[in-house]
Amino acid sequence: MMKKCADIIVDWLIGCSVVEKTEKELYSYAVYSLFLSISPLLLAIVFGIGMGCMRQSVLIILPFVIIRKFSGGYHTKHAWSCMIWSCLLLILCIILSLRVSCGWMLVFTTAGASVSLMYFSPIDNENRILSLEERIRYKKVTTILVVIFLILDFVFFFYMLYIYSICISIGIILSAGLQYPCILRKLIILIKKKRMKMTK
Repeated sequence: MMKKCADIIVDWLIGCSVVEKTEKELYSYAVYSLFLSISPLLLAIVFGIGMGCMRQSVLIILPFVIIRKFSGGYHTKHAWSCMIWSCLLLILCIILSLRVSCGWMLVFTTAGASVSLMYFSPIDNENRILSLEERIRYKKVTTILVVIFLILDFVFFFYMLYIYSICISIGIILSAGLQYPCILRKLIILIKKKRMKMTK
């Protein structure tokens, strides 16, 4: 669906003589990538309006979208499955933000997720393996972003805006949580390699 929308937009741009017909594939990919980037925010706004908590849903998705851009994590193989899982996760996170209390359990979970993000990031995407320089840069950027969101979390907590503090925490936890399937897969592969070496 997003691919078709991207093609329609590019066809319109070609019709307006803004884009050359020979560059259609390039611009279609660019528009499609843009849709993928902003779709979580659009979903958050839609679900937030539908559930009567738009600020909370946007505050959950912002740390996730911004941190995940550099930290990496689990990706589904198809855009449609990505959209379904994104919707389900977002709804779950919004419900959690309305049910979770701002206590020590959330503080420790957020701290653990933050340390995990700083340590394990970045996680390569199968479609694009990062170079050593990119890995160093992405790790630094992830660490800086996590620290910024932790400070923002603390500011909300300090001014007793607990619901917003909870939302930032959930966004950080979600970013770390989507790294764990990749970490577990790498760990399993490593264990298998070690066993193979031992049996030789």
